[in-house]
Amino acid sequence: MSEALTSAPARISLSALRVSSAAVICCLTLSALGCGTGEASGGGERGNESTGSLLVLGASDLLAAFDELVPLYESRTGERVELVLGSTGNLSAQIRHGAPADLFFSANAAFLDGLIDAGRIDPGSRSIYAVGRLAAVAPPGSDPPAHPSELRDPRFRTIAIANPEHAPYGWAAREALRSLGLWEELRERIVMGENVAHALQFVRTGNADAGIVALSLVRGEFGESVPHRVVDDALHPPMLQVAGIVSGSNRPGQARAFLEFVLSPDGQEILARYGFEPPPSEVVASPGAAAPLSSHDGRVQRN
Repeated sequence: MSEALTSAPARISLSALRVSSAAVICCLTLSALGCGTGEASGGGERGNESTGSLLVLGASDLLAAFDELVPLYESRTGERVELVLGSTGNLSAQIRHGAPADLFFSANAAFLDGLIDAGRIDPGSRSIYAVGRLAAVAPPGSDPPAHPSELRDPRFRTIAIANPEHAPYGWAAREALRSLGLWEELRERIVMGENVAHALQFVRTGNADAGIVALSLVRGEFGESVPHRVVDDALHPPMLQVAGIVSGSNRPGQARAFLEFVLSPDGQEILARYGFEPPPSEVVASPGAAAPLSSHDGRVQRN
């Protein structure tokens, strides 16, 4: 049976977190080691009222790209952005239960659309900001599988993915293996991280022999020196990454401005360098897709 190798909450504390590689990686590492820094509590004020900064919750695949994008936005606008990263499903649950936040960057459409249905995200702010890609990885100094089908090789005794129950990249990795008829064959070798950055950490440290993780992380500082191969996106439904402004945010104008920057040519150029593909103008869901894709119109909304 697949195994989750952590006892820590899958979410990261909503204490103020300045976006920098060191700070975010430290926080993710604490979570990975079972030293979580706490959980968000409901019923508080929306946003980060005490510091006057914009509080953004985002999927952990954004770690490297936002480490570049956020300081650029701050330098141009003079605004301060505080970023909390974690698995999309667990951050979504925090928002659903009233955690203070201004803006949410989800790694898939389904979780964010669920928050729209629950009245927790402004539907008019819903924007597809990127399409994610998977990468097969191996520890430094090892050869990654050239194709996911090579994970059958006995040398890959343990294979790391994010938990597919609440991490979209884990769900996509599972779908890719299912499409090859490998999920049942390999599931005894699967180890699960609480988010995709945690899954990559298993591989980087040699605690897994291979993994299927976010391309955006192995193109960034957090994945430096990790051998990888891009996974064919025909093996899984499109990984639409969708953002929206949290209902009741005290800073809807600031939130919209930051979202517009991510959607701008400069923001999209940064995302592309880390392996993200641009948002399509329309999305046609794959018939019979195993996971719930968005039931909302797939058009990018910039209003």
